[in-house]
Amino acid sequence: MVSLASPRTLMPPPVTPPLKRPTPLKRDSSHLDTDDEAGLSTTTKKLRVTFDPKVDVRILDHGDKGYDLVKEEVGQAVERHLQDSKDDERYDQLVQLLGRDSSSGEAPSPRLLRKYLVAIDTRINRLGRCGKLVDAVLGLQWVGRDDAFVETYTKVMCDLATAHGKYVSNMLDKLVSHFVKLPASLGRLPEETPVSRTKMFSRVHMLVRTLLRIVPSASNALIRAIKLSFPTDLETTRSYLQFQKHAIRIAEEIPELKSEILALVVQKLVAIDVQVQQDMEDMEDEEKLLQRPSSKDGNGDESDDSDYSFSESEETTTVEEQRLRELRLKVAKMDGTLDLLFEYYTPLIQSDTNSTYRELLAHFSNFISPNRTRHAQFLVFHFSQTSSAQTTAFVKQCLDLVTNQQNPSVQRVTACAYLASYIARGAHIPTTTVQFAFSSLCSYLNELRKSHEPSCRGPDRKKYAVYYAVAQALFYIFCFRWRDLVTGSSSPDDDLSDSSEENALAEGHDLLWMPSIQETLRLNTSHSRLNPLKVCSPAIVAQFAKIAHHLRFLYVYSLIESNKRLRLANTTSSSYGASGRAEIGIGRRETATDRKVGEAHLQMEAYFPFDPYHLPVSKRWVEGDYNEWKTPRGMEKEHDGQDDEGSGSESESDDSDDSLGSPK
Repeated sequence: MVSLASPRTLMPPPVTPPLKRPTPLKRDSSHLDTDDEAGLSTTTKKLRVTFDPKVDVRILDHGDKGYDLVKEEVGQAVERHLQDSKDDERYDQLVQLLGRDSSSGEAPSPRLLRKYLVAIDTRINRLGRCGKLVDAVLGLQWVGRDDAFVETYTKVMCDLATAHGKYVSNMLDKLVSHFVKLPASLGRLPEETPVSRTKMFSRVHMLVRTLLRIVPSASNALIRAIKLSFPTDLETTRSYLQFQKHAIRIAEEIPELKSEILALVVQKLVAIDVQVQQDMEDMEDEEKLLQRPSSKDGNGDESDDSDYSFSESEETTTVEEQRLRELRLKVAKMDGTLDLLFEYYTPLIQSDTNSTYRELLAHFSNFISPNRTRHAQFLVFHFSQTSSAQTTAFVKQCLDLVTNQQNPSVQRVTACAYLASYIARGAHIPTTTVQFAFSSLCSYLNELRKSHEPSCRGPDRKKYAVYYAVAQALFYIFCFRWRDLVTGSSSPDDDLSDSSEENALAEGHDLLWMPSIQETLRLNTSHSRLNPLKVCSPAIVAQFAKIAHHLRFLYVYSLIESNKRLRLANTTSSSYGASGRAEIGIGRRETATDRKVGEAHLQMEAYFPFDPYHLPVSKRWVEGDYNEWKTPRGMEKEHDGQDDEGSGSESESDDSDDSLGSPK
């Protein structure tokens, strides 16, 4: 019989302990508690984490936690939000957690916040209907954190832009808003190494470039963001200039946007220049307005911004003081903007990039010349004098505007003023260009005279505005640049030096002038019913009469004297009222010219856009470009005590010889 009992020598098998059933919320994820982004990404790929949406996972408001739990919280919050039942309790808690101020004691630590970002990135494709959560992510204070956090944030933004293009505009709006205001405090967050404003700005620019690279169609959204965020006059001077500096930096970094961004900056410059010009009309003391304000200490690492700053909180006691303060703030913004533009364009123009100069001329035609500005035009004044080719290009552009009859009369008159002022004041304009411009204007003046004279019943500024603008331009240019119009003298020695014209006159010799210019001006002053000596600005006519007589070029004093008996109201178009004042069109702002009465209103205004430049910061760029007024040698003595010859109207006799050189 066989026994089935086990031998005594064998031990019984060990008892198998019961398996311990894990709970869903107590997984060992300590190996995920790291600040290494690469580690987080790798782990995320390897682990297959699932959750039961019915399990209530609460978001802890304090301390740190493992990545698994964070990912469970984010997933549950998003999925419950997207369900038809719209259970948003956890979703709202997540939004609230991300929105806490970093300086508050309840804010999540940088390590924990980064885990939430990584977890959100795993749900990026589900965020199409999670606008509040996306806004909370966009509002995170990220520019002042460590490099690892910035890298994670950048990845989330790029993934979000790729997955949901509708959020790109919001992203760019938020990024561009930093150019207006980026406090240094954002670089001094708790538990973080301090970050300078320069580095924070660089991070913003980096993210803008990255978004534009992965979503090229976002360029329109970026331009829109820049336009919407462009500071108003209510912003501080520092913020205003800071924004423009970074807008121009974007133009450098993203060349396809350069033209549109610079056009916007020039438009804003023109707008504030026009406002300043209008506000200054009633001011008597411009010197006080154009003084450079006292600067205040910056924040140490704000040296990357303009040093032109104001005491924005300056106390004022009267309405006049308040008005002066506001006007000075506008001047500071205009001055700083011009300084930025001069600095930006200088290396580009010097490198002989014709496209940049053509772009600048286009800004002049489109934005500057149609408006009554005082300083914006000096961008063209300066850069057009850097080479003879650029000088000629600007002169020809002005001549084309003047002679093109398809252009509005106002535009042609303005172009004439620009051309005259440019030729008269430009210190680096060669003699050949002066002669070309003067000869071209003389030829066109004769054409207009022949066209208008048959039907002319007398001088009329409104009816023949372009004719008088051309005549006044010639008078003005002659007063400043007559030496460039001289080709020799009747003296045996025709080699004229700087002072030999005056020597030739002193010795009784006549000067030899460019062909036909003497005859042209004689025909248009002495024998024309259009009578430009009556309609052109009395100050300019008086100065032209003095110099032309001194140089034995023309004698027009007898005509000026006879014009005193002529009343323009008798020959002027019916658009002027009985008082001699123009009737103001509905909706048009009354200007200083409109407020003139009688003969003064019916005559040409002495508007020459390149009158002296006095802005305290940016004037350094135009120093040396400016041709100052010089009275011909010997003319002062010749006219001392000789006012009996007549020098125009009573007001003209009080004008000093340098009246054309003073600001208008």
